[in-house]
Amino acid sequence: MSRENRPAWFKMFLHHKKLVYTYSAEDVGNGVKAAFAYFDVGEVPDSDNMTPNATSIFIVMQEYIDEAFAEYQSRVENGKKGGRPKNQ
Repeated sequence: MSRENRPAWFKMFLHHKKLVYTYSAEDVGNGVKAAFAYFDVGEVPDSDNMTPNATSIFIVMQEYIDEAFAEYQSRVENGKKGGRPKNQ
């Protein structure tokens, strides 16, 4: 089994629940699908093809996807240096 060169996760917080429940299931679904597409491909979806509410859902998730990639890259770089320094 090969590992992908990207993180396997991104965060979603409980305080986003209110936003998610405010919008229709269709808008939430489209926003989440756009977020997963962004996670897979790295391209921001064309907002002309999404409602403002779906775009809002995507934007909330985008920040945490970017954070996951930054943390992953930091760990990769740290691993190239031999990992965490040993206590002396």
